[in-house]
Amino acid sequence: MAAVLAVALVAAASCGFEDRNDFRMRSPTMEPTIEEGDIVTATMVEPGEYQPHASDVVVFHAPSDWGSSPGDPPRIYRVIAVPGDTVSCCDRAGRVLHNGTALREPYLAPDGEPPVAFEPLTVPAGHIFVLGDNRELANDSAHNGPLPLSTVIGVVED
Repeated sequence: MAAVLAVALVAAASCGFEDRNDFRMRSPTMEPTIEEGDIVTATMVEPGEYQPHASDVVVFHAPSDWGSSPGDPPRIYRVIAVPGDTVSCCDRAGRVLHNGTALREPYLAPDGEPPVAFEPLTVPAGHIFVLGDNRELANDSAHNGPLPLSTVIGVVED
């Protein structure tokens, strides 16, 4: 019996099983990509484990200085910039600038509003810059500044 269990554990480890969790989108802040009420599946990450990539959609616990309270449901936003990147808003066409280049964001609604204007900011180590796809409704980094990486609990699967 112990041998069978050991083989099963080795097989599970070698298959790369990851912890996944489902989350309900509780607001329209990621529309049109994720509609309010949709359920998304995220690969869960331990604090300090997440390696950020621009365009990832992440699940996180908003810090208190973002107007969050203990027990609030996690939020879901898109990573726009990672540590060392410079981000600002907006160019004349209302686009976010990432390292001086206008972002191509096909996931935004064509008639959507640009985010709140913000001065160039270099994302510090240990942080990311996140924006909701529905920019006019999202309480995101445009309003609150960079998000600590330690608050990220999952990465939404495609």
